[in-house]
This record gives sequence, structure tokens and C-alpha cells, in this order.
Amino acid sequence: MPVVSVIIPAYNAKRFVRETVDSVLGQTFHDFEVIVVDDGSTDGTERVVAGIDPRVRCIRKPNGGVSSARNRGVEE
Repeated sequence: MPVVSVIIPAYNAKRFVRETVDSVLGQTFHDFEVIVVDDGSTDGTERVVAGIDPRVRCIRKPNGGVSSARNRGVEE
């Protein structure tokens, strides 16, 4: 189990989510997982995240706002 979980709430973040995830993956600390919570995006955010790295997961949920997305990430 990773020491750190990085939770990234995302809503229609297709333009920026790859750069965001790459920034996390580029850190010198490597014992982490990245959980991108796609909060009902309609722009293909989930497709951008899929297959980036084995430490990156994308969870889809109906739109509920950033707090709801963050809480879902914590649950995961």
C-alpha cells in the first residue's frame, strides 16, 4: 500500500489533467498513488487519464462539486 495518496478532483479538466498528473509523477518521492476523481466531466477527462501510469487511477462519479469529488477520493 502506498504511503501517500494524491487526490485530484477534476471537472472538464481535459486540457490540464495530464500536466497535473505528470507533475505528481515527476516528484522525487515515489511511494504514492494518484486518484483522479472525474466529477461528471463531459470533455473526455477520463480518457486522458487512462493508461498514464499504473499508480494513477481514475474514478468517475456524477457531478457533485469539488468537495464531493475530494471526499470520494478519500473513500477510495
